[in-house]
Amino acid sequence: MKVLNVGYNLVERKAIGEKYEDFEERISIIQFLRKIKRGEDIPKKVTVTGLDILLLQNEKTSRYIRKILSNATSYLFKRNPIIMFTVEERLVMDREQKIRYMDKEIRLNPLFGNRLTQKDLDWLHSPFNI
Repeated sequence: MKVLNVGYNLVERKAIGEKYEDFEERISIIQFLRKIKRGEDIPKKVTVTGLDILLLQNEKTSRYIRKILSNATSYLFKRNPIIMFTVEERLVMDREQKIRYMDKEIRLNPLFGNRLTQKDLDWLHSPFNI
C-alpha cells in the first residue's frame, strides 16, 4: 500500500483500502473545520468525509474553507497529521485539478491554489501552507 504524505491528501474512495491505508479515525468536514478553528486536537491520521459535497455549494464556500485552513497552518505544522479527504467519485486532472461529483466538476484552485500536486491518478497532495 502507498503511504500518504503529511498534509492534505485527496484520495478517491474506491482506492482506499486497496492502494491506500484506510484510517481508523473518521470525521466529517464540518467536525474537522470546527476542531481546527478551535485549536482542538485531531488524530495523527484522519479521514475527513464530505468535502466534495460541501464544495458543491459555490466558490465562496471554497474560499471560506481556505481561510479556516490557512489560519490553522502553524497549528497543523506543529502536529504534522496526515489528513485524507475522501473523494466520492473521481479526481479530474486537465488544465486544472477538479473533483467530479454528481455530474459536476468542482474546481480545487479556490481552495488549494496552486499547491496541489498529483501523486497518482487517484491521489492529490497539498502541504498545509495553502
